[in-house]
Amino acid sequence: MRTLTDALAEKNSDAYVAYDSSANADMRYLAGFLASDPYIYIYPKNGRGTIVVSSMEELRARKETSCNVITRSAAGLPDLLQELKDPERAAAQMIRNLAGTKLLVPASMPVGFAQTLMQVADITVDRTTVAAMRRVKTPDEILLMREVQQQNEAATRAAVELIRKSGIDEHGGLIYEDEPVTSEKVREVIASVLRPSACEERDTIISCGPDTAMPHCLGTGQLHANQPIVMDVFPRNLKTGYFADMTRTIAKGAPAKEIMQMYETVHAAKELAADMLGPGITGAEVHNAVAAFFIEKGYETAGASGFIHSLGHGVGLEIHEGPSLSPSGGILEPGNVVTIEPGLYYPGIGGVRLEDMGVITENGFDRFTNFEEQLIV
Repeated sequence: MRTLTDALAEKNSDAYVAYDSSANADMRYLAGFLASDPYIYIYPKNGRGTIVVSSMEELRARKETSCNVITRSAAGLPDLLQELKDPERAAAQMIRNLAGTKLLVPASMPVGFAQTLMQVADITVDRTTVAAMRRVKTPDEILLMREVQQQNEAATRAAVELIRKSGIDEHGGLIYEDEPVTSEKVREVIASVLRPSACEERDTIISCGPDTAMPHCLGTGQLHANQPIVMDVFPRNLKTGYFADMTRTIAKGAPAKEIMQMYETVHAAKELAADMLGPGITGAEVHNAVAAFFIEKGYETAGASGFIHSLGHGVGLEIHEGPSLSPSGGILEPGNVVTIEPGLYYPGIGGVRLEDMGVITENGFDRFTNFEEQLIV
């Protein structure tokens, strides 16, 4: 927590204060307590973190978090409510009594509550400190993410096997056991494999044919033979909150020659990026090298065609977090967990994307992804 302590000293603040539910990734990271209702997190400049919860959550909070736990009653909220008659004003005064008069708060704090808090304390908005802390993963976090990626690969393998074993109907559509193989069916297979490991899929991309030219098209309806199928799977472990992320492009039968050439080029671009990754290089340098490689190979980018997104992004308690591998990406350092996901997209032809995930180490890039790359299945 030295980073947060240093920020408090730099901003001349008594404490860092957040007010949100654990759906906020920063809150979950700092407090380690799962709650669907908002609660208060306080980190003073001279002590360990404290969370303020309702009495009904006290025992569970003490079990789940390493922070100090205090109930609203013990913090004097009932008396403040009786005196001030307004719940937000009472909560703000309680925070002032616990944390001091100079507070560092996240930009995500609800604006209404922040305005009330400003009536009793001086607040400074912090936009970068916790995000910077989260960018550098601990060995324990890295292990958790490796485990989610293993579950991701098991689920994706089951989906690929379904497509591999499928037949082809008279219209070129995929069928299995006399039923159409649809994007929805493939997502169901992925979810069923993830569920026993307490992982969930959400918004998994299973797009086919023309839809693959749109990077974030979820895909719907029957899949077809001899066309690209983009499978972007990013499950989250419900217990730990950590994500994994992987994309593969496959086809049942040979797709168009243009797709096969795009596949080979995208694969080579991904390996170029993997070889470049390491401490001290910027995300911008790696992104720009891949963009230049595509141009060298004859794949121009214009409008909605070509290499139309960033090369990669950080992964953790959010599927997209820092650092970025983009034209504005900063310096990478050991502990950053990032994806590399080059892609080419051409309306009227289709799209190809391949994505691996791994961690920046002192010596380079340690890939978590251990899943085969085979276009035609």
